[in-house]
Amino acid sequence: MKRLFSAALTALMLSLAWQSTVTAAEEATNANPVDFRACNFREGKDMLDLQPALVNFRNYAKQADTGYAAWMLIPELQNEATFDFGWLGSWPDGVAYGVSTERWKKKGNAVAAEINTVVDCGSHHQMAMSRPINAPDGTPEDGVLLFFACNLNEGKSLEEAYAAQLEFGHTMKANGSQSVSWFYTPLAGAGPEAPDYYYVVGFYRYSDFGDTLDLFVNRGGVQLQQKLITPVASCLTPDVYDAVSVRAHDETK
Repeated sequence: MKRLFSAALTALMLSLAWQSTVTAAEEATNANPVDFRACNFREGKDMLDLQPALVNFRNYAKQADTGYAAWMLIPELQNEATFDFGWLGSWPDGVAYGVSTERWKKKGNAVAAEINTVVDCGSHHQMAMSRPINAPDGTPEDGVLLFFACNLNEGKSLEEAYAAQLEFGHTMKANGSQSVSWFYTPLAGAGPEAPDYYYVVGFYRYSDFGDTLDLFVNRGGVQLQQKLITPVASCLTPDVYDAVSVRAHDETK
């Protein structure tokens, strides 16, 4: 997670240029921008100190009406977490991202300064394009989020990897998994050691996570992965985070 996304700006053009040609299930899907910030509490501060600033942030976002959604990602299972929590933001499209960013830089200074007194989110700021696999209709809320870092096998492309992850995700869903999932491709802000893409899987409950874990290990998921994913890419075991919703994209109250 600390190397979330790579700095390959060319991936933006690739993501935006992709037409829905891989499978019929991929039709009418578009990539949307997401960003990640690694945040650490300042000395003597904790989550309780942050709550008033988050209330003011939500009030600002309602007035700005940008379609922006955000979550706090609290490390749960990982090798070495270098931050107290991650901030994951999402916009419905690139236009919304541009408008949101301009408004934040012009009108969000007071809220940003208040947040900055509690946390430092300046060490890592990266972006990616997100494509749906089993994405929900609305904005996901609280839950569990898994990030699988994946690298393409020699001669394979992101289009082939997306097709494989799409078939894998849909088959797991058909077999009973309650997961939601996305395909994150690199955009900007991470170093050269970042993976080629992230397979991101979410659950609303740990019981759903546990059932899919059992499905993967004991009911054919491993074999399905070896059939569909292994020929295209190599994915590490995931980092796991508790995802806490800060704001839904359509929040108005």
